[in-house]
Amino acid sequence: MNRRRISSLAVALVLLVSTSPSRADGWNVFAVGPMGGLVFGPEQPTLGLLGGEVTFVHYANASGRGVGYGGFVQASAVGFERARVSFGPQINTSIFGAEVGATFESATKDRAAFVGAHLAPFVSIGFASITFQLDIPFAPLSDGQLPRVEMVFAGTLKLPIDLEHGVLSPFSSR
Repeated sequence: MNRRRISSLAVALVLLVSTSPSRADGWNVFAVGPMGGLVFGPEQPTLGLLGGEVTFVHYANASGRGVGYGGFVQASAVGFERARVSFGPQINTSIFGAEVGATFESATKDRAAFVGAHLAPFVSIGFASITFQLDIPFAPLSDGQLPRVEMVFAGTLKLPIDLEHGVLSPFSSR
C-alpha cells in the first residue's frame, strides 16, 4: 500500500506541474494551506477531515481574470482512522470552479481501501475556499465493505504564491 501511495503522489505532482510556467504567458499561482471539514455518506458515520491542499492555477490573462486551469492535490486524515488523497485537474472562472480527478482512501478494519472518481464544485476568493466533494468509489484495493458514495463539505485557507512576485497578500492590488 505504501508504494501505491507514493506512486499516487508522484502522479499528482506531475499533474500539478504539467502547465510549465516557463512556457506559459499570463499569471501562474501556487496556493498551499490547511483544509478541514466533514466526511459523510449513506451507511457511514459523519467524521472530521483534517489535512491540506496544494493547487496550481494558470490564467491566460496576466490580471488573473478569465478562465484559470491547473491541478490540485489534497491529503488528509478522516476521523484519524484512515488516510485520503485526491488529485487531478481543476478549472475556475471568477470565484467558481470545479475539480475532477481521482481519490484514494486507505482501509479500516471494517472498510476496504479504494480508488474512485472525485468531483467537486468550489467557491474560492484566493485566500480561502469552500467545496462540496462527491467521491464515487469504483475499485476496492483490499478486503472489506466498499462505500457506495462519500461526500465531503470542506473549507481551505490558502497562501497564494505568485511564481513571479512571491507570496500574495489579501491587501495587494492583484
